[in-house]
Amino acid sequence: MSLVNSKCQVCRDVSAKYKCPKCRLKYCSVSCYKGHQESGCVTLQPKPPCIEMEVDDGSLTSQLVLFPTDDTVMPATLQKLSGSCKLRDLLKNPHLRAVLKEVDKSPNTDATIQSAMMEPIFTEFADEVLSVVEPSEEDRDSDSEED
Repeated sequence: MSLVNSKCQVCRDVSAKYKCPKCRLKYCSVSCYKGHQESGCVTLQPKPPCIEMEVDDGSLTSQLVLFPTDDTVMPATLQKLSGSCKLRDLLKNPHLRAVLKEVDKSPNTDATIQSAMMEPIFTEFADEVLSVVEPSEEDRDSDSEED
């Protein structure tokens, strides 16, 4: 790794020794820093994280995911939920919709989901969502036979 100093990005004359804390512009002196500040320094926005995941066909894809975790499901996979007739039928149930709203606005989501899992309609909904998002080997085999 080379430690070559680059030129000051303000005066373009002297080697830069410092970086602006807001925008990371390289400068060499207090006077160059002041000149840079007067010209309108803009704070850099952090780049949102992208994650790379395997798609159904085995290829890799990168998608923007703001807060990825081990349980993150790619948006393209979530899109499959819209094609499930069974989910659409389940969501016609007003009680299920009320439970989902309660889970959504709960400050303690884990406890609320634990409680909701006692409701047979919610359990059926959760099972159907998982079967669409993470199909078992049997489900994948039956889907390929239908094609």
